[in-house]
Amino acid sequence: MSNTVLQPSSPEELEHLINGAVGSVGEAAALAILGIHRTTLMRWRTGQTRVPAAALALLRIWCEGRLPGMGPDWRGFRFVGDTLVTSAGVAYTAREIIGWHWRAQHLEAMERRTRQLEKLIHRQAQQMQAITGALNEGFAAPGLPDVKRPKRVNVG
Repeated sequence: MSNTVLQPSSPEELEHLINGAVGSVGEAAALAILGIHRTTLMRWRTGQTRVPAAALALLRIWCEGRLPGMGPDWRGFRFVGDTLVTSAGVAYTAREIIGWHWRAQHLEAMERRTRQLEKLIHRQAQQMQAITGALNEGFAAPGLPDVKRPKRVNVG
């Protein structure tokens, strides 16, 4: 990535990045992590000194919560502290993300078991239908005793 791509398009954008970054980590921490003096930060704000690409990348990460190079699929995602927040506003910790593989395997196992149970229920429903259909016709199902149906009496 070239420096021209990373440079803000306007002094207002640069001010926004600096204010957002300083607001997210605090001025003392920002100065310490960037390895600069307060005077250098003021020179950046006024445009007297060009912001180095690495420092600008850090400012963008702190302000926007996005890593450089994140494509459009990541639009709306951001890091807040040690959590990844999705575009829907759902936050995930590193431990939760590590567990996704196990959750996916568990879900696949539960889906397989659900399909097995659905097949079993379907077979049993067919068997019940066959039994009740045969009984309603006056025929006993194989293996069941004959059931005598009462005679209908016309009242009238």
